Amino acid sequence: MQNLTICALMPHPPIIIPEIGKSELDKIKNTVVAVQLAAKTIKEQNPQTIVLITPHGPVFEDAVCISIHPRLKGNFGAFGVPDIFLGFETDDLLTRHILKKADRLGVNLVELTDDKAKNYRVSLELDHGALVPLYYLHKAGFKGQLIHISVGMLSYEEMYTFGKAVQMAIGAAGKRVAVIASGDLSHRLTPDAPAGYSPLAAEFDKQVLEAVQDLNVKKLLQIDHNLVAAAGECGLRPIFFLLGVVGGMDATAELLSYEAPFGVGYGVAIITIKTKGKGVGGGHNGE
Repeated sequence: MQNLTICALMPHPPIIIPEIGKSELDKIKNTVVAVQLAAKTIKEQNPQTIVLITPHGPVFEDAVCISIHPRLKGNFGAFGVPDIFLGFETDDLLTRHILKKADRLGVNLVELTDDKAKNYRVSLELDHGALVPLYYLHKAGFKGQLIHISVGMLSYEEMYTFGKAVQMAIGAAGKRVAVIASGDLSHRLTPDAPAGYSPLAAEFDKQVLEAVQDLNVKKLLQIDHNLVAAAGECGLRPIFFLLGVVGGMDATAELLSYEAPFGVGYGVAIITIKTKGKGVGGGHNGE
């Protein structure tokens, strides 16, 4: 059995939830169709666990955050629809493997328990960066376990290394796993964009998506820092993590859609693992 067969980059605008977006859904229909296809494709691989990284959970300056609570849940009350509720069991086995492999590679992790959530005054609820992709996975029929990870403000290289740690952990756990990087691209693509306008924003999105399609982390690292600063993005660290997860594997990426009707770039991509890769084989029985 190959443990990791599929990964995805998925955006997280709450407006793509039909009960929230309503008539506005027509303006972003390409993204909706692509997210539906991505969720269906992931479900067809029958993953037992989804590993999802988000930029909108508890974010620490010096560490990645991983939720330890046995049941992860959340709703869209912040967007006026509290009745849409999602809940998943945490995959404790894979979590322990991730903690062990991250420690081995020198990546700092905060284990978000009830006590730590109270101490840091952060929520244990699933954030919208997780809920939006999970909504579509739930609609596609996914009923497995979840690992909820929030990015840390670590270097891009460290986020890539953490992805490698998760790749190793998936190989050790002996379960079928799919990995999702939740992230939007530039928030400054049009004059009415939520973060203002930058003429550099479109070039940033173009270069990021080319790197994703090529699965080329070096290309991602070579993006000019001025472009990154101008973009006002939230997806770069999740994408570095994602490329770490598939690093060294025989994989191909397909961009399903890209659009920016509200001045924020939404990219949807699927990464398919073609053969067993180093560290993720089946000899041990992922805004």
